[in-house]
Amino acid sequence: MLYHGTRQTPPSSIFSGPEGFDMNYSPGGMWGIANYFAANASYSDAYCHTLPSGSKQMFYARVMIGNTVVCQPNNQMRMPPPVNPATPHILYDSVQGFTGNSDVFMIYTNKKAYPEYLITYK
Repeated sequence: MLYHGTRQTPPSSIFSGPEGFDMNYSPGGMWGIANYFAANASYSDAYCHTLPSGSKQMFYARVMIGNTVVCQPNNQMRMPPPVNPATPHILYDSVQGFTGNSDVFMIYTNKKAYPEYLITYK
């Protein structure tokens, strides 16, 4: 279970869309174009969606990180690296990094995360 802020994208676009979390909404980031999730809600607060009332929203999502690899930031990433260079077609399932005092996880395929809870707060 990890946190995700949607910034300008209304959360309803996520929970009612056919893909759920969709990389088409991602402008890219420290680990390239991916769906980003954080272990700490305080990190995702910086990426929350703000309602006209001033309330904020973020997801608490079920994310299949699978076989993950820790990587340094690389904004050119488009997929996880291979598990073994001898078999370049077998990739890690996700990438893990650390930024903003939180572990962060990036998945490069839609449908590997479920927007289980939408948290609304002030």
